[in-house]
Amino acid sequence: MHSDRLNSNTNHYFTRAWVISSILLLSACQHTKTEQGKPEKHYDFDHQVHYEQTQYNNAHYLLQIKSDSYQHFLQQSVFLLRHSKRLCQGSTAQLTLQQGVQGFEKLPTSPRPYQPDLVVEVRCVK
Repeated sequence: MHSDRLNSNTNHYFTRAWVISSILLLSACQHTKTEQGKPEKHYDFDHQVHYEQTQYNNAHYLLQIKSDSYQHFLQQSVFLLRHSKRLCQGSTAQLTLQQGVQGFEKLPTSPRPYQPDLVVEVRCVK
């Protein structure tokens, strides 16, 4: 009798855990796609880059990489190349720099001014 009650409670808890897990998994899969032509904010953990991505169609994007420091510009540039390749999925990525390319001085004589965000148009060419 005690064993039947124990099995019943175990089954009840297992069923509850399964239902809760299923609900959590289904809600995690839900993603509202951003409208084309509207910027979507992202963060790349590998390169530690904040950026906005605007998709005009499957072969045309605008990336705006948030400027944060002169030293971080190299990581932003590498991110730009890798992300463009990922967006184009096998096609050739054609990049057009709109603004934000920083100059380089090995030994600057004055403080570096604030740099604007790096804005790049990406077109995927076959």
